[in-house]
Amino acid sequence: MTANPEPLISLLVIVSGPSPDIETFRAAMARWREELERLGKTYEVLVVDDGIGGAFANAVLELRSHWQKIRLVQFRRHFGESVALDAAVEKARGKYLVTTTWYLQVDPSGLPLAVERLEAGIDFVAGRRTPRVDGLGARLQSWLFNAYTRRLTNVSLHDLNCSFRAFRRDVADELHFHGDLYRFLSILAVQKGFRVEELPLPHLREEGRALLFHPGAWARRFLDILSLFFLMKFTHKPLRFFGLLGFAFFFVGLAISLWMLYVRIVKNQPLADKPLLVLGIFLIVLGFIVGSIGLIGEIIIFTQGRNLRDYHVDRVVEGPDEKESA
Repeated sequence: MTANPEPLISLLVIVSGPSPDIETFRAAMARWREELERLGKTYEVLVVDDGIGGAFANAVLELRSHWQKIRLVQFRRHFGESVALDAAVEKARGKYLVTTTWYLQVDPSGLPLAVERLEAGIDFVAGRRTPRVDGLGARLQSWLFNAYTRRLTNVSLHDLNCSFRAFRRDVADELHFHGDLYRFLSILAVQKGFRVEELPLPHLREEGRALLFHPGAWARRFLDILSLFFLMKFTHKPLRFFGLLGFAFFFVGLAISLWMLYVRIVKNQPLADKPLLVLGIFLIVLGFIVGSIGLIGEIIIFTQGRNLRDYHVDRVVEGPDEKESA
């Protein structure tokens, strides 16, 4: 018995969070099936059940009974979208990986163009919902989130929350993400040197999640962006970050301490009732500690740097017959 050939496209359907509406899921899958069949390429569909189970898992199995292209990856409990996406990428067999969610956030009709761009040499196609159909508040917070991220990372992408992403297998193999950094896959791909392109797609609707972030979510988004900024800028140069921060603490503390010395010697005032002296000494010590963290980080990078790679080789041309290898 011969094994099934590896498909060209793996559609990764990430189902995480609250239990989805089963009829909405079935309608979305029917629409994706229609588009995949029309495309005429070999494909598979991986549905990742992030600890939902129950009626939803049964619905997936029922759908699989008359659509054998579906594969179900089911967790025993909820682990989050990053883990679900990581599991989907690990189990996928396709050369091109396409991510989506359980409802139709964007029109699947953009799939052929995304595959066309991948075949033309683009490494990562990032969907962009346009025109937006959600409320003004949701659009405003999305604009602020994306604008702040563009400003901090200097990567010109406009819709990091779009669930539609299409990328090559080698891109997935070289990206490492955790926490909520799955939102920034396209930016991490840019950092690695992959060719990333945005694809405008008709926005259909939003379901299954709060359209406006609560304060806790805003705080997490802010921390995620700071984490991304640090990973992009200082992963291989930690002393630049911690050293500058340490110098800032040190010199502010030194300035405060010198001022207190001036107050004591020149103005002849007692310092027992002036807490600024304690603050100055504390900042000097803190500056040394933070700078030392950066120095330790540099030592670790120096000794382990050969195992870290933040680039992607597109091709190598060598030999008299100019053979190419990737």
